[in-house]
Amino acid sequence: MKTLLYVDDSPDDRLLVQRACEKARVSFQLKTVDGAMQAIRYLRGEKEYGDRAEHPLPDLILLDLKMPEMDGFQVLRWIRVNPATRLIPVALYTGSFIAEDIARGYAEGANCFISKPSKLSTLTEIVRAVNQCLAEEITTCEALARFSATPGKSGA
Repeated sequence: MKTLLYVDDSPDDRLLVQRACEKARVSFQLKTVDGAMQAIRYLRGEKEYGDRAEHPLPDLILLDLKMPEMDGFQVLRWIRVNPATRLIPVALYTGSFIAEDIARGYAEGANCFISKPSKLSTLTEIVRAVNQCLAEEITTCEALARFSATPGKSGA
């Protein structure tokens, strides 16, 4: 089973993604962590994440940018320099519409940059697109790319 790791310090946003996954009846396993340091521990397989059968390396990471102890850009850089994780696709998932953040996200190695939607129905469409991408086993997926912002263009 494919795994999506969702990294976000907001319990409300984590709950919304979980609800959207349930509503969309996705076929992937959703794993959530509540911040940057926990994400790195998960990806390293440290402490409570040591059992890879229970906590597999993800097939896709949905990564919030604005987190207190370490921002999403720092986590993304860590992912890209670590041999075990550098090829995992990363979708930055944030409330930011700032053009500099979008450009920096791609420069740091993000595969896409998705603005958090205000409607659960749009979020459900996003997780359906994630489901399709994971089912197709490709890193560049048109279903998810349609929600992605590019420098000079804001997302959904």
